[in-house]
Amino acid sequence: MARKKKPDRERKSHLVTARLNDTQYEHVCNAANDAGLSISDYLRHQAVFGKVENHIQIVADFKELEAITRELSAIGNNLNQLTRYFHMGGLRSASMMEELNRCLNSVMEMREKVMELGGDFHGYIKTHSK
Repeated sequence: MARKKKPDRERKSHLVTARLNDTQYEHVCNAANDAGLSISDYLRHQAVFGKVENHIQIVADFKELEAITRELSAIGNNLNQLTRYFHMGGLRSASMMEELNRCLNSVMEMREKVMELGGDFHGYIKTHSK
């Protein structure tokens, strides 16, 4: 079965050739790779739009954050169970309210830990993830 032809507006019918030295070629290859584009797409985008925006993905591997994430997940499960219990008409006993307060206090403590680990970070929230 033959491949469907692209519409005329999408077809690329002009060939542009450019010679680059090793340094220039390496720079273009690295920039295209960082942008997640092929070299042709990168150069085409540069020529038409002027600049390709590269968003750097920030990856942090903190053991403390992983532990806090696991704890928050467990607390979230506890809170969901308590919520389900109360929505089904469960009685508010002193032990239930105590557990609920314990969970909320744990969440607030972990929030403070996360703030300490994060510090005073002001960055671009919508970093590109590949």
